[in-house]
Amino acid sequence: MSHFISVRIWEPIQAAGRANRYEIPLQAALRARGMGEVIGSSSQMNMELEVESVEIDLNLANLDEAVDLVKRVLENAGAPVGSELRFRRDENEVVVPFGTLEGLAVYLDGVNLPDSVYEKCNTNELAGLILGTLSSVGGEIRGSWVGRNETSIYMYGPNAETMFARIEPMLASYPLCQNARVVIRLGNPDLNPRTENISYNGEASGPKLVFWGAKTGSG
Repeated sequence: MSHFISVRIWEPIQAAGRANRYEIPLQAALRARGMGEVIGSSSQMNMELEVESVEIDLNLANLDEAVDLVKRVLENAGAPVGSELRFRRDENEVVVPFGTLEGLAVYLDGVNLPDSVYEKCNTNELAGLILGTLSSVGGEIRGSWVGRNETSIYMYGPNAETMFARIEPMLASYPLCQNARVVIRLGNPDLNPRTENISYNGEASGPKLVFWGAKTGSG
């Protein structure tokens, strides 16, 4: 007897990244143990066409060992806190929370800054500064998204508050971060995410916005 399981991962990750990070390792682990298979996946987007979460549908052989395996594989892959497994047992809906990392997102103003900032600043340079700053607290950049008015950089690590405290001084001094906002604990609304506006304390010009590739979204 097979059991349908729905997995929701609260991460703004695009299809290719979703497959590589989650679906392929999960499919391999399930098939190797004869415990089930991945049967589908999808993305949920907001009004700006930014991915908010992804879902992976599974058929599992049982609701004990197979569920534990799914949770373990996805957490090892870096699934964020607030993610959920949903299934029915004895006519009751069961929700199993999982995830180990917290999300942090910086949203850059892509339309309202002085032309000199867009001419001189480089998003890749900013990403390099963020990576160097986050490395000591176990943080990493996982992707980005390009919207009509904003460009985001998505970060994950053990503690979103710690990551924000570490990068805030750098963001406050980098010209491209004028008018930027930071979402702490990005993802599941149950995590009570909050938004902080960056108080820029540098010059109004400095080191045209270079987006990460032409395709909208994170990888």
